[in-house]
Formats: sequence, structure tokens, C-alpha cells
Amino acid sequence: MTYLIIKLLHIFSVLIYGGFLFTDNLILMRMQKTLSKEKYAEVRSYFKQFTRILVPKALIIAVISGILLFQNAFGDISENGFSNFQILLSIKAILGLWLGIRGIFQVFFGIEPFIFKSHRLPFLLVICIVFLSQGMYYV
Repeated sequence: MTYLIIKLLHIFSVLIYGGFLFTDNLILMRMQKTLSKEKYAEVRSYFKQFTRILVPKALIIAVISGILLFQNAFGDISENGFSNFQILLSIKAILGLWLGIRGIFQVFFGIEPFIFKSHRLPFLLVICIVFLSQGMYYV
């Protein structure tokens, strides 16, 4: 029962974080092309105001629950080394941890990333994580 609760928390928090990135990268970027600079700045400030409360907390929950799920799903290492599942799960975990650490440093400590300042790379990494999570059970 605990595993199910952790998994549901993970799914919901990832949906919140991924939805934020989807909205920022695909919807707001399109709005920038059609709205005036002043109107776009106003819409962007509203979006930032509403997401600053929820998205960082969802990201932290996603990382913590992901670590707990990783411990449960990884399993034992065989004599032949890592299985394909374990390799893909490890790649997924590294990408998720990088997103979490980047987000925590940026939001809670005010440390801006030196490179990849937009949300495009995190959005692409979330897409990669989704594909990895779907493909790792079939390899």
C-alpha cells in the first residue's frame, strides 16, 4: 500500500512539473509571437506568480518519491552486471536527479544555471524520462 501511495504521489507531481514545462515551452512561446511585448510580459508574470507556489514543491516530491521508487525497482545486480532494465532505470534516475538538483538550486537558493537558462532542456529531459520509463520494461 505504501508503494502505491508513493507511486501515485510521484505520478501526480511529475504531471504537475511536466505540465508546467509543456505550458511554458509550447503554449507561452506561441503566445509570445502573437501578443504585444507588454501583454506577453503581463501573461508571463501571472503564469510565474501561480506556478512559483506549486511547481517547486511538486519537483521536490517527484525527486524524493523517485528515489524511493528507484530503491524498490532496481533489484539485485546479477553476476553478468546490470540488466538492460537497470541501465535504463539508472539513466532515468540520473536525468531526474539533475532536474531536481537544478530546480532546487534555482528556486530555493537563487542560483541561476550558467547554461541552459530556458526551460527547453528540462522539457526535453522530461520527454526523455517518459520514453525511458515506458521503454525500460520492454528491453
